[in-house]
Amino acid sequence: MPATREECRSLRAWANAQPSTRPTSATHDQIEHHLEFLAATLPSKAIDAETGKRRFAVYVSLLEGLSSEALAHMSRRACETLDWFPTPKQCLDLAREYTPPQSAAVLAISQCNHFDQISFDRWIDALPNGGEIGDAPQRWIDIAIARNAIRRMPDKSLVIRRKQPA
Repeated sequence: MPATREECRSLRAWANAQPSTRPTSATHDQIEHHLEFLAATLPSKAIDAETGKRRFAVYVSLLEGLSSEALAHMSRRACETLDWFPTPKQCLDLAREYTPPQSAAVLAISQCNHFDQISFDRWIDALPNGGEIGDAPQRWIDIAIARNAIRRMPDKSLVIRRKQPA
């Protein structure tokens, strides 16, 4: 977690410079492995060899583009929830449940966003109690004006609206 705005800027710059990480699509061998696992685990309707080859080709075609991790999730969930070998639609539905782990860059940006939110909350809460506008980012000032925490004077200066004594 960044401790200062400068650390946050540096961390955000690093995160934005990281290459986009898309999950790698499973190979045909990996798809075959996951389907064989399901076939060995869950019963299915008996079919002849030619129909089996065509069915296998349909499954492979539909599952192409998914990661091996998503297919592993699909296989596990199918074994946990189904009594029979899944239909292609069930395979796709189960694979789409998979959420890949977040990258370091995504986590860094999330930490920066959290730091920014905490900093903003402290800043805006302090304004009516003697806090200062200081070098607040323009978006913070715009929000404070919208919340009536500060106001812009005709000469463009900013004035904090102080708490009125009770």
